[in-house]
Amino acid sequence: MQQCRQTNKNNNNSGMKFCLLLLVTCFVATSSAALIPHGTQQLFELQSKVSLEQLNGEQSTSDEVNYNFETKVKVSSVWSKDEEQLLEIHLSESVVRAPGKAKAQLKERVISSLPDRPFYIALVKGQPEQVIAHTSRDQSLLNLERGIASLLQLRLSSNSETELDISGHCRVKYNVKSATSVVKTKTDCALWDLRASYHPEQALSVAQHSQEQVEYELTTAGALLRAESTETHRLALAAKPDAGSLVRGNLRLQHVAEGEQHVKQLEHSTLEAAIASLLEWYRVFPLEADVDGAISELKEQTLQEQFVRHVEQLNAKHVGKSSQALAYAQLLPLARITKQAQFEELLESHSQLADQLVDLLGAVQTFDAHNATVAHFFRGSATPRESLQLLEKYLQSLAVATHPQREILEQLFNWLQQDRIPAKQSHLRDSVLQTLATLTRQSGFEVNDPLLQQIRDHLLDGLAGDSKDATLYIRALQNLRDPLTIDELLKQATQSEEPKISVAALQALKSFPASSFATSHRLQFESVFYQRRRRFDSSARTLALDVLLEMRPNAEQLGQLLDYLASNDRQFEIKTYVLQKLRMLAEICPRFRAMFRSELVQRDHVNNYNVLGQKGLTTVLTRQLSQSPAFNETLLSTQEVYQGILKRGSVEFLLHAGRDQASSFKLGVYTAGLGSLVGDGDVEDGNDRIPADDELEGDESVTAGMEISVQGAQLRPLIFFTGQTELMGHVWGGSASDSTPAYQATTLAQDHEQYIVLASGATLHWRVLGARSVDLNGKVGFSLWNRNAQTEIQQNTGSAVVGHIAVGFTYAKLVQDFTLTHEPKLSLQADLDFYSGIKLCMQLQRPEQLLTYSNVRSVYLQQVEKAYVKHLRSKITHKSAGRTFALNQKNNEMCNMIFANS
Repeated sequence: MQQCRQTNKNNNNSGMKFCLLLLVTCFVATSSAALIPHGTQQLFELQSKVSLEQLNGEQSTSDEVNYNFETKVKVSSVWSKDEEQLLEIHLSESVVRAPGKAKAQLKERVISSLPDRPFYIALVKGQPEQVIAHTSRDQSLLNLERGIASLLQLRLSSNSETELDISGHCRVKYNVKSATSVVKTKTDCALWDLRASYHPEQALSVAQHSQEQVEYELTTAGALLRAESTETHRLALAAKPDAGSLVRGNLRLQHVAEGEQHVKQLEHSTLEAAIASLLEWYRVFPLEADVDGAISELKEQTLQEQFVRHVEQLNAKHVGKSSQALAYAQLLPLARITKQAQFEELLESHSQLADQLVDLLGAVQTFDAHNATVAHFFRGSATPRESLQLLEKYLQSLAVATHPQREILEQLFNWLQQDRIPAKQSHLRDSVLQTLATLTRQSGFEVNDPLLQQIRDHLLDGLAGDSKDATLYIRALQNLRDPLTIDELLKQATQSEEPKISVAALQALKSFPASSFATSHRLQFESVFYQRRRRFDSSARTLALDVLLEMRPNAEQLGQLLDYLASNDRQFEIKTYVLQKLRMLAEICPRFRAMFRSELVQRDHVNNYNVLGQKGLTTVLTRQLSQSPAFNETLLSTQEVYQGILKRGSVEFLLHAGRDQASSFKLGVYTAGLGSLVGDGDVEDGNDRIPADDELEGDESVTAGMEISVQGAQLRPLIFFTGQTELMGHVWGGSASDSTPAYQATTLAQDHEQYIVLASGATLHWRVLGARSVDLNGKVGFSLWNRNAQTEIQQNTGSAVVGHIAVGFTYAKLVQDFTLTHEPKLSLQADLDFYSGIKLCMQLQRPEQLLTYSNVRSVYLQQVEKAYVKHLRSKITHKSAGRTFALNQKNNEMCNMIFANS
């Protein structure tokens, strides 16, 4: 290289060519040399350090949670031929260290139980291919040996390629800095994402970022001086990126000296023969590691013992509180390895907590838990009413499951096929159908899976052959969300003469991802909204609009919607819905806002007060409930009004994680035929003789009910009353004037478990379980004398997330346990005055709430002469102030009028 620098400037080109030729020659020579020279013995020091750090702040030296394993490594080349080689590796003088409880203090333990037997590494074409280890090696030490072998995997190539090492198949890229310095970058390793379970909704899942770099330092002859792997694994909740852990690993093999001059060689002609000579006491293992299951073993205890410790928190008075959600999440890991007999014993001995137990057993998702629940409560036609309600409650909890055992689905399907549910138990049959459809979707079956095909055909056949229960099967298809059912649902939406079926079908279609629909589908949704072929119920039209907007309209399609606002359609509530929906989307999405403004400016016939002024009472809005440092949650409220009465309304809670969002809870209310009780709401348009769309089919029966969706799983609707006689019974009896529970349950939220194998062979176990305990209650006051009504809905929610991270090997382990708890509450009060005209005032409030993040990090030195443990605890609390949400100007005016004299 010095000769290159002295080349005359006039000969720069030839000199540069000579430099490149010389450098390439060095690379070729180095690549052909063995990292461990043939027939030699080399002495190394191995150091493996693993640390566990918090994500939400800096830590001092005394707060460190790590372990450091050190050992001396003697590497002997005992057989070699051409590019094949067999290395004998012997470990000695092993110690493990961890930070002490006092600052700058270090705890050291000598490892005397490490087996005094060598292991072997077989190299083919200069690359490690197999590990030959003693049959009595435990999994953790075998993985350590694989980690040492993987450090010897080096290719002098700048191309991206795939390699197989301890981390499984990885994408690798080499950066050859010089003839003696190389850096390898590893990404997308198979064993960095060994998921045992996960949540399909990204907002309820976890976020992981993993990377590894391996630096090599070589002699000029190509022998190994140093190989050092540095890796990081950032693990966090997707919805709260500062809750989790940062795991760092460092594995370094440092050359210290040459060993014996003469190494005894195995006298065999081939590598296979040399390996075969060792197999009396040894076995051949691939480089790819196996998970060390010891890292995730639970302490020896029974579910019954653990349940007793949580009895107080599971009491009914804790429904809607974080204490119950926390107990629920903490019980789940042990419950998932519990057998049927133990579940049955628990149900017998704690019958007073049956409501909470069925919620827990539904989240377990094992066939043992399912069989225990069915055996305990179901007695065919002789099943008591209370047991039927508990069975339904179990099915509703099970419906939120993300990875149920297949046998559960097969049994539920057999129940429907064999008519095992008596006709008088129609509510139970409905719940079984909805749960089965939801579980089928959550299970993620392949398109040609026979069970998926059978369930889909069963639902479609039921829809085609049972007009009386058509909405039941449509609701099940909504839970199934199979793209192959879209055409049938569209047929029901566009061709059915019954408004309730058309509305139900469009509501089912709205639940599909927008990517499921084609251009031909868009035309059919437009046909419904614009009523191009016939008139549709107003709810059907608003649902069709929702789907059209989810499909991201272009400028031309948005322009058509704006032109509709200036049309002669007298459905001002629908026009109000369209305008508020467009404005809401413009607030959320900058790109849509720019397109909306651009199209609006071009239309003077639309861009004026006469068209854009709010004429209806319908309300569409979204409001931020909480944000970082708490969870990022929003509320989406839709209140569709007809004749001054709420016709169809919903309040949905959305959890956000970046661009992803998930529905955690949705409450819907629907009514029909109540306009006759309060008079005509279209008083301001009294001269208009054009009938409203909803009046075209004649008088509607008086009905009202509630629909609840938990994390996208649509439950069986609750009917408040059917018919005017039943309604007047409630009015005169005042049966709804006291606070009445509408929904009480604790259900599963986050559900994630995975393993990661580090370069050192240490196994990392990462488990997250979340639960939400909901207490939804309401009351209604109705006075025909004063011609007013008051409604109050209160939702109390207790939320808890329990995270557990453990990483280590036989002699050391790091553990982090964290909990997130908070109790968001929301109240909605609606006052209706129909004494003179119709005035509706809605008030939405959220009281102050606290989010608590508790963290315990621990280090354990184990299976050494004197065990050692250190714990570090921290707790952070975030307070969010209470607030009253502004709805819209029309609502403000109505509230001022109603409460003017109060």
